[in-house]
Amino acid sequence: MKHLLLATALLTTPLAAEETHLFEVGGLEVLHPWTNATTHDHALLYMELHNEGDAPVEIISARTEDGVNGQLVGFRMADGAMVADPLPPIPVAPGTELALEPDVIAISFDGLPAPLEEGDHLEIILETSAGELAVEVAVEAADARQHSHAGHSH
Repeated sequence: MKHLLLATALLTTPLAAEETHLFEVGGLEVLHPWTNATTHDHALLYMELHNEGDAPVEIISARTEDGVNGQLVGFRMADGAMVADPLPPIPVAPGTELALEPDVIAISFDGLPAPLEEGDHLEIILETSAGELAVEVAVEAADARQHSHAGHSH
């Protein structure tokens, strides 16, 4: 019996840990939220968004728990440099996905109280048309181009 309980605990532990990468509000699933480690007060946040609901859900903005506002930005090349432009709310239609990823779309934060260190987490509130969602954002290496768990299925 002890061996069965130990085997059950070992098999369920990774699933429980994996669930911390998934957040949900109104049918909108947020997977693998992450940002890069920084040496300054600016950060770009990325995540995968899946609308499993029956209605569109707009991604409006975000804020940190201590009140620093973030805005959606889209990237483009201008005079050989990557430029971020503010974006209006982005709808995610039912049954579709939206990826916030480097050099495409992100949530930009300016004025963070301290640099972000690899291995830490940043708590944010994602503002959507389906409501607000508390999200724990993993801080990856400064040169990361994706979440360290990207590619895992949920």
